[in-house]
Amino acid sequence: MSTTATAATGRPRLFDEEAVLTKLTAMFWHQGYTMTSMNDIVQASGVHKPSLYRTFGSKEVLFATVLRRYLTERIAMFTRMIEEAGPGIEGVHKFLTLFEADAVSEQGRDGCLMVMASNELRGNLPGYEFSADYRHQMGGCLEPLVSRALPDTGPELVQARTDLLTTYLLGLQVIMRSGASADEIHQHLHAMHVTIDGW
Repeated sequence: MSTTATAATGRPRLFDEEAVLTKLTAMFWHQGYTMTSMNDIVQASGVHKPSLYRTFGSKEVLFATVLRRYLTERIAMFTRMIEEAGPGIEGVHKFLTLFEADAVSEQGRDGCLMVMASNELRGNLPGYEFSADYRHQMGGCLEPLVSRALPDTGPELVQARTDLLTTYLLGLQVIMRSGASADEIHQHLHAMHVTIDGW
């Protein structure tokens, strides 16, 4: 557990950075970056503003930290799904089924924080092109799933199918964030299942 000493009414105080980042991630995810003020951040974190600035920097730097942390967790989730899905075309189908289960869950229906922030901030914060980072890491995560679907497939086609799957899932997360029903999410994923059957 990472803790940081802060001053509160003249006495040293400790706070858990990871716990604070978890709270702030949920708030940014719910409210968005622009609608979240420093006063909101102070209230949600329970940490005084000077301590927040000393630990995390400006609001922009803090949000970049939130996004990097979220992206690490997001890619880890995709990696677990891919490992569970297994090889072959059936493995891709299994991955999409696992993705759907997450997508229709209470948290999954909020979509993806990275995608939401990309729409709001055009994918950039000072010093961090987070949207490009997400696409790159997501594509790298999905490439093994695609390449082992049909092992004899050439690298160009594997890359094209990886790009297609990455783009599809990014777009679907926008639909999820917009309040799509479980039936609509299933319908869109069914279209991808049909596409994969044609590989």
